Amino acid sequence: MKDNLEWSRAEYFYSKDPLNGEKDKRIESWSKLLTSLPNVELSSSELKTEVSISLNWTSEQKRATENLLLDLIPWRKGPFNLGGIDIDTEWRSNLKWERFLSLGLSLEGKKVLDVGAGNGYYAFRMLGERAREVICLEPNLTHVIQFLSINHFLKKEEVKVIPKRLEQLTPKPNFDIIFSMGVLYHQRNPSDHIKLLSSNLKPKGKIVLETILSFEGSEMEIKNGKYANMPNVWYLHDANGIKDIAHQHGLKVSAYTKGHVTSSNEQRKTRWMPFKSFSDAINIKTGKTLEGYSLPKRSFFILEKN
Repeated sequence: MKDNLEWSRAEYFYSKDPLNGEKDKRIESWSKLLTSLPNVELSSSELKTEVSISLNWTSEQKRATENLLLDLIPWRKGPFNLGGIDIDTEWRSNLKWERFLSLGLSLEGKKVLDVGAGNGYYAFRMLGERAREVICLEPNLTHVIQFLSINHFLKKEEVKVIPKRLEQLTPKPNFDIIFSMGVLYHQRNPSDHIKLLSSNLKPKGKIVLETILSFEGSEMEIKNGKYANMPNVWYLHDANGIKDIAHQHGLKVSAYTKGHVTSSNEQRKTRWMPFKSFSDAINIKTGKTLEGYSLPKRSFFILEKN
């Protein structure tokens, strides 16, 4: 942990240039793409009910921007409406966000961390719920560039992206609320993940955990780490399993949503994500995944720190 970044240094360093020091052969072309985005006037934006941005631009600028953004496929999380460009992403992430909102947890005035933030869709929705500041951790640089492309037009200084994993930062109780959505089942040690989230949480803070539920007991190990065509899926937990892990680390589950089965209505192939998606992961005859498991059922949990 001695080589880890301090939070204050990471927030300052990457707020200036999120690609600073990163190594990827695509960085030069990405930088060119970002500088090619037009500088146009923001007319208005809506982040509470959707991510929609109204721009004063020409049809030529709109067409050129759409072509640039299509170069960044696959777009996983969304949707976004950027000045009339409908970025129809693989996930209709607004549906998941509505399930979170049903828990009634206020983000107003809070400093929020989003672990595995993707292209920042949820971070923008958090700003719509009046979060004071949102820090995104996202190691996938394609997603980082997508975020930077959207924020080129939105110009929201309250949201920052750090292209690192949580494990690469020195733990500090720095956040009021931490989101971990779709991350837990990718951990070889789920308990360590919860512990690390908690170590970055202020006293009385809350973790918003969204994960796939186990259908065989409190903790279920996935053979070969593949589930619904997703690689690196190692463990699933039911509500009791999540409560057990939370208790080990001085946390309590204060609320959770009922399980929601993923369907092709929520996750599907689109022009902006033209590769394999949910329908390619299921066996139509059996109604199970290609690996023979039950279909993914997801739930939110609120974990409170004592």
